[in-house]
Parts: sequence; structure tokens; C-alpha cells
Amino acid sequence: MRIFGSVDTFVESSGTLRLGRLVANATFLEALLRHGPYDLHEFFCPTHAERSRLEEFLRSLPDGARLLARCRLRLQLELPKALVDPAWEVMHSGGWGRYLPSLAWARARWSQRPFPLTGTIHSLDEPSMPRSLGRLVRSPLGAHDAILCTSKAGREAFSNQVSHVAQVEGCAFPARLEMAPLGVPQTAFQPPPKALARSRMGIAPEARVATWLGRISATSKADLHPLLYQWRMMREVSGGKLLVLAGGATGGDLRSLAQTIEELDLSNSVRLMPDLDDAAKADLLGASDVFVSPVDNFQETFGISVVEAMAAGLAVVASDWDGYKDLVEDGVSGFLVPTRWAPPPQDLTALRQILEPGLSQLALGQGVSCDPGRLRTALQTLLEDPDLASRMGEQGRRRARERFAWRSVVESLAGIWANLSESCAQAAVPGSGTSDPEILLAEEMFGHFATGAPGDWRGEVALSELGRMILEGRIPMPPTFTDLLEVVDGRLLTELVTSLRSGPRTVESHLLQVCQRTGRAFEETRWIMAWLLKYGILELS
Repeated sequence: MRIFGSVDTFVESSGTLRLGRLVANATFLEALLRHGPYDLHEFFCPTHAERSRLEEFLRSLPDGARLLARCRLRLQLELPKALVDPAWEVMHSGGWGRYLPSLAWARARWSQRPFPLTGTIHSLDEPSMPRSLGRLVRSPLGAHDAILCTSKAGREAFSNQVSHVAQVEGCAFPARLEMAPLGVPQTAFQPPPKALARSRMGIAPEARVATWLGRISATSKADLHPLLYQWRMMREVSGGKLLVLAGGATGGDLRSLAQTIEELDLSNSVRLMPDLDDAAKADLLGASDVFVSPVDNFQETFGISVVEAMAAGLAVVASDWDGYKDLVEDGVSGFLVPTRWAPPPQDLTALRQILEPGLSQLALGQGVSCDPGRLRTALQTLLEDPDLASRMGEQGRRRARERFAWRSVVESLAGIWANLSESCAQAAVPGSGTSDPEILLAEEMFGHFATGAPGDWRGEVALSELGRMILEGRIPMPPTFTDLLEVVDGRLLTELVTSLRSGPRTVESHLLQVCQRTGRAFEETRWIMAWLLKYGILELS
């Protein structure tokens, strides 16, 4: 049986900003269940609420009951037992920083055999990157583990950062850097008919429409003001064109763009459409002629919105930047606009760990120039030559179907994971028997907080009056928090209480006897007894 494992549910909320990472992860999950080769998918969820949320998401999918039947939804608290003799072909996460290092340490502590750990890169421009990378390179990863890189530019950037941090840390980084693009679902290739889409969007049938669809954010995606100025120059040449700027947005960005649109007298030829739902997004792509994406931000490593536009049959005008280089064939499926970049002043760079992340990203992006004249020429060429735009759009659709449909992407991922799994056959568990050194032990850090030392209860322990009332059924047992039920052994709890019916015992003898009767570890037994003391079911004398 082939089993896929993850401590990532791949489903989370993004608020009004529809982050590409979140969209990619959610659509990946569905594609994995539909097209992957695995007989069982085990997901270790953070909480009961997250498990319910994942189950609800799976049930909401077409044929969701069948997909859910191939899943086992567990809790992360179950990992120690599951890791002893793992059956997964791979343990994969939708990112690399949140879980991968910790899973490597967990594998080293509990697992009797190795298995591959993988995670996908997304944004690589965060002030926290050095700290996250430091933890990654110090963790016990091996040659059968991998970071999945969504583009050549992203892989090179990640390699540069890993090499720098590994050199500072004085250690090697043995994990592989594998190429694995993101994908789009089959529905992306089925936009509504243009006439119907335009009718629903209120766009004139004869208009020539260029669309930006993505986060409307100068700090984390692109400064769209230069595009507006070039659109103003195009309007001087000919009319009948509409530019739509759509996507998740913050109030500040919208207000700034709205002001520029008014100042440039573009109100009749530019439309702002924030926070579209999926149906409106499909209509907008169906109603458009050209997709424009002059991204200038360093957080972009792939460009899922560009692939969605290609899948919808749109010619693309995009900056020759980051992962976009892998997506658009210049002169075939659209045009890549040359970019130039000047780094910010050294004093500004030196503030990177102090400034707000958004401001730091904005400072970097403001030095990126997507050639304005070439941007305008490319847009004007495609908007004024419908046949060329149509031919390029069909080339883009073909390329998207061949390379970026989730079915083919999942097949490629499964091949990578199978290869990694095979390489584990003769390998040892990296760092076997070691524990995560970055976990601060509470008893060492906060042992002085309590009246006495941690776990140092002298004297005798006895059943309290409250405890007797509970045993006699006169009042109910206190509730145990749902998310901790997995680590609360009911037999252990019962034994700690009922064995004191005959009278008090010394704390140590009581704990040791209960451990012997239940077969549970001393520290676990002591922790449960502390909970009983907390509620006054037991008492110390």
C-alpha cells in the first residue's frame, strides 16, 4: 500500500488577500486525491477544529465522499506513535519553514526507519528568512529529503540563501533542491464564453480588454501605478480599450490607485474590481483579451495567476522576472518585458531586520523597473491585433495544459517522491536518537515560577471530598480540553483516582504503583496527577 503523509492540512483562510500560496495548496490537495497514486492519505491536523475544517472541505468537493474515504484524518499529537514505524512513502508540507525542520528532529527522535521529507518554496523575500534557514540547515535532513522549487529562478535564489546561511552556521545542507512547478485545476481551462462573461461583467462587446488579476499590493506583489501611466499614454493613441485591475486588496492600495486613476483622467478606461469571488474571477478571465502582470516584487517565485490566464487562453504581457521566465514563451504565448534593478542604499538594507516586512519589500521593489516603453508597446500590439492575441493565447493554453495542469504536475511530484523513497532503502535515519536542541525545556526555563521545584510534591496524596463526590456520581467529572484528549489516557486517570479509595499514599509510591499497573511512563503519570490536583480531585498533605 502506498501512503502519503502530511502534518499540513493545505487548507487555510487568507481573508481578502487571496494569496497564491493558499490557492495553490488547496488546489494541490484536491489534485493529489484525484490524480495521485496513493492508496491512503494521512493528514495530521493541529486541532480537532482543523480536522473538522479539512473534512468539511473534502466533503464539499465534487465526489467528496469518495475522496474522503481515501483519507485518514489524525491529530498531530498522534505523531510520536505514528513515527515509530512509519509507512509513508513521503511526508510532504505545503511550505518548508513551518514544519520541515521540526519534522526532521521528530523523525530523528522517534522513527526506526527513514522516509523522505519534502516541502515547497513560495515567497523567499522575508526578513525572517535567515532565522528560518538557520533552523533548516541545522536540522537532521538527509540526501533523501528535498525542497521542491517551483521555478529555476526560485531554485537559484533558495540555493543562494541556503549556501550563505550554511556557511555562517558552519554546516552542510544535504537535502536536494528539486524542480516542481505549481499547477492549475481542469476548471481553469474552461472559461465561460466571452459574450456571456462580458454580459455578466458589464463590459461592452466591442471593447479590447487587458486585465491584471492578482493581489493589489505594492508591498507584496507589484506597484501598478507605472502601468496606469503607460495606459494613459496608450489612450492618447487610440481609445476603445479597458484596463481591469482585480484581486484581493487593502484599503490603502485601492485608495492610492483610485486617486491616480482620477488624476490621469482614466475613470472611463480603467476599472478597479477588488475581492472577486471564484465565479467573477472566471468571468473576468473569459471576458478579457490580454493578461498583464508587470510584477516587480521579490516574493514572487512562480506566478499562479499567469498560468490561470494562459489556461483561459489569454496572451500574456509580463515582466521578465523571477518565475515568470519559466511560464511565458516570449514572442510565442505573449511578451516578456525586460526588467532592470538597482538595490536600495546600504543603510536601508541594514534596516531590513528592523523595518516592517511590507516596507522592506516595498523598498526592494521600488528599485525594479519593468521597461515602461516595452510594456506599452507589447500591450498595444496585442490589443490592436486580435488575431495575434488569439494565436498567442492558444499557444499559452497548450503550454499550460502540457506543463501546469495539476494532473501532470502531480504525476511529476509522485515520481520525485518515489525516487526519494527508493533512496531511503539503505539509509539510516539522519541524526537518529537526537532531540531538537531549539526546544526550550519548560522545567529548565520556568522551573522557578512555582512554589516548589517542578514535580517536587512531598508528603502524601489523597482523594479529596470533591473526588469522592465525583466517584459517587453526585457531580460530573471536569471536562478535558478536546484538543488534548489524545494524550490523556483514560485508564491512567481512573487508576490515579480509584486506587486512593483505600486511603492516602506517599506521592512517589502512588505514582510508581500506578505506572506499574498501567504500563505508562512516570512523567506522563505525574502530569495526569498534576491535572487531578489542579481540579482538586486529589489533594496533597
